[in-house]
Amino acid sequence: MTDVWRILAAVTAAGAAASGGAFWTYSTFTTTALGRLPAARGMAAMQQVNLAAPRSVGFMALLLVPAVLAVGAAVHALVARPPGGWLVVAAAVAYLVGVVGTTVVFHVPRNDALAAMDPLTQADAFGSWLDAWVAGNHVRTASGLLSGLLLALSLR
Repeated sequence: MTDVWRILAAVTAAGAAASGGAFWTYSTFTTTALGRLPAARGMAAMQQVNLAAPRSVGFMALLLVPAVLAVGAAVHALVARPPGGWLVVAAAVAYLVGVVGTTVVFHVPRNDALAAMDPLTQADAFGSWLDAWVAGNHVRTASGLLSGLLLALSLR
């Protein structure tokens, strides 16, 4: 791998792992705190989080920049076939399917459904909604961390 592609793989690894780390913190203590609130307050707070997240340049960059970089690194690995290139491709698949795919297919529809709920009359649904959401978030966590690890291993 040339120096440019090694740097791309390293930056992508850091971004993917940072994304996984952000999802991990959200799953391990933020959602725990929301779940400890009275259901109507927890639901209303999560609705606000779901409004803020896609408007956050930092969060969206953390989600999407590693995806774009992973595609570029994977295309290079498929064309140039460097040693360890299969790790780069596997890392890109893990990130695109596990992080971006899970976000688009699993989380966005659930967030949209939650947005349509009234915390005052539908709060009883929040606990099961949150449990499912956190399980899906664990997929994003593991996928981001796995992608970062695979990219780091490709640098050996």
